[in-house]
Amino acid sequence: MPKLFENLKLLREKNKLNMQFVSDHLKITRAVYAKYETGNAEPNLKMIIKIANLYNVSLDELVGREFTPNGKVIDQLIIKKEMTKEINSMVKQIANEFIQSKEADITNRIKQKFNLR
Repeated sequence: MPKLFENLKLLREKNKLNMQFVSDHLKITRAVYAKYETGNAEPNLKMIIKIANLYNVSLDELVGREFTPNGKVIDQLIIKKEMTKEINSMVKQIANEFIQSKEADITNRIKQKFNLR
């Protein structure tokens, strides 16, 4: 969660709290909390909820998740899936055309070599 550790420090400083106060409130050591803020460790879900409650922010806001309208991500996945199908179909078609042209070229060369026309 790349945004989480950045947000932890910003929220703590915005609320003029020190690490010791926050870690005491969360019932963890200051060293553990420092790892959260530096990105060297990630809190579990229960801890993330405690932190969100402390700062009175949503979980989305805390972890830096941007809101996407319902279905937007799913729509993008469907579009990518359809594009992948279309690309695969095009690759097969091009490969078949290439193989056919090579077969025709080989056939012509054999005919020329042995005067089979």
